[in-house]
Amino acid sequence: MKDIKKKELICLVISILMITFVSCFGFFGIKDAAKDKGIMDKGYRNLSEVNVYAGIKNGRGFIIRVEDDYMDIITSKHLVSENNKVTVEFGNRGRADGEAVYYYTELDAAVVRVKKEDFEHDLKEAKGVEPLSKGEYDSISLNKKVFFTSDIFDTTLEISEGNWYSSHEYIQELGYEAGIFLGEVKPGMSGGALFDEEDRLVGMIIASNDLKGAIIPSYEIMEEYIAFSSK
Repeated sequence: MKDIKKKELICLVISILMITFVSCFGFFGIKDAAKDKGIMDKGYRNLSEVNVYAGIKNGRGFIIRVEDDYMDIITSKHLVSENNKVTVEFGNRGRADGEAVYYYTELDAAVVRVKKEDFEHDLKEAKGVEPLSKGEYDSISLNKKVFFTSDIFDTTLEISEGNWYSSHEYIQELGYEAGIFLGEVKPGMSGGALFDEEDRLVGMIIASNDLKGAIIPSYEIMEEYIAFSSK
């Protein structure tokens, strides 16, 4: 009887050690795989940026709000004004159909809504941006580093650096003041987000001229969005 109990005890210890070994290495394997896909990074640049496709036009957007049954995305109005049915691509989280539900009155911005019932993947890792307030925006110092996404791939983002140039500059073609940063903005980047070093939203890219990019300030985007969403 003593020998049997001793064998049972040895087997039990071995089983516990094996379970612990598999659990630990399995967890680290999952964590490494997730990290490779970018979903472990809690930075806004990895979790809020999207591609937007509207007919023959394509551009960018960013998540501004996540609710239980829908999420709202801000993009450029000129991308979706002719086709309010759009497709939103969430990088390694797949695609979903969306609809432009609001067009800003004067600014080149629009709200695209994606209903979670139309999206087959889990969006727990998606998050809305953290916008700068007017005071924070106005206090950005000259030549401060800013960041924007030059390319959105299936599993990663290619981030470019720029330098802050001006908080308020009147743009004749737009008919209103915009923020200006130095950085190479390529076609298809309209609607993209500009972030500061702390991953906070500085504004949305709407135009470029040579090596200068123009943005709608984040606080202006938020003011009209709040007015829209409170109706």
